[in-house]
Amino acid sequence: MSYHCRFIAIFVLMLFLCTGRVTASTKITFSADKLQGTGSSGKTSTKLIGNAKVTVDTLTINGEAIELYGKDYRYIKASGVVNGSDSEKGFSFSASSLLYDREKEIALFIGSAKVEDLKNKVKTAAERIEYNQKNETILLQIAVTLTSKDISCDSLFALYYRNSSLLELTGKPVVKKGKDEFKAARISVNLDTEDIRLEGKVAGTVTDAEKDEENAEAAQPINEEAAPEMKDSEAVHE
Repeated sequence: MSYHCRFIAIFVLMLFLCTGRVTASTKITFSADKLQGTGSSGKTSTKLIGNAKVTVDTLTINGEAIELYGKDYRYIKASGVVNGSDSEKGFSFSASSLLYDREKEIALFIGSAKVEDLKNKVKTAAERIEYNQKNETILLQIAVTLTSKDISCDSLFALYYRNSSLLELTGKPVVKKGKDEFKAARISVNLDTEDIRLEGKVAGTVTDAEKDEENAEAAQPINEEAAPEMKDSEAVHE
């Protein structure tokens, strides 16, 4: 075993010992091209550089650089091309940077952030996303977009409740359901039932599905073989 590998193995062992004081069930592993670390009196810091990867139980974080710091490695900070997923909670993510608080179980994604709810098939994107894993809420801020089934949403701010599949939109929200479009000061959407509630100044456009079908039928080309011959009096003249 090389000195570099031994050095990493020692820090992995230290990490397990330190985190064990926080919770015996927590398991953390990591890898990278380069590692730097310090530790004293329970306050430790480890920086992973190049192809960095950290796994906390079922949560995996990848980045160009990842730092673990704070008492008992409470915080995980990732930068560069950040992405990852949690197989147990059923979500994946990507962003320019990430800050994760292991104690509060809150992840903050910043810069072209995307979080996909794999269980409910909901895709979210914003410049800033805060995901609270304990109460399963996702707060989205600035340039918010969300898609689910036949619904797509845009707004400045949004709060998504994963457990109840409820979505609250504010800041010039726009919701599109098929060909229908809704605008209001505040919009609430049940993503399961696709029910939409509008509050404040309301505007929108609704397409008549039956009318669309009639127009589509009217636009069908005439079958020349089936159509009766046109009489001279029925001819269209220019």
